[in-house]
Amino acid sequence: MNVDIATLDDLPAILGLEDHFERRVWSEQSWHDELVGLGRLVLIARKTAGNVIGVACFQHVDEVVDLHRIVVAPEERRLGFARVMLVAGLQWAIAQGASRMLLEVDHTNVPAIALYRGYGFRQVAVRRGYYAPDRDALVLERQLEGVDADSVGMWDMEALDD
Repeated sequence: MNVDIATLDDLPAILGLEDHFERRVWSEQSWHDELVGLGRLVLIARKTAGNVIGVACFQHVDEVVDLHRIVVAPEERRLGFARVMLVAGLQWAIAQGASRMLLEVDHTNVPAIALYRGYGFRQVAVRRGYYAPDRDALVLERQLEGVDADSVGMWDMEALDD
């Protein structure tokens, strides 16, 4: 598994990942803006040197890093690609001096919620009807102050007991 910083050359492959979903959530322009924007990190995951099978994007603003998106091709899910990109993003956030990371996740996305909770994210709010009238967004936060970048990738067993 390789995780690298994405470039504009990766844009077609990133857009190809969007084709796995019923409706494309982000446009080509949105992804372009992520790739060239200041204070942003876009990561791509590959199986060795193969096709792009995952992408994650983060934005650093003031003391906060927002996780905008993690996308993994359906046939490659639950193999650790999202986990590796999340940990790399957390390490980047710490290196940027961020005090916390925020994200929104569909309340029905149980695997993603479990992943985030396992890495210390806690629910801080709910945005009712955010994705659709019957699909809420959970706002999750991970505190980063005082966290060592080398240990941020350790699974948080206490978070699973909440």
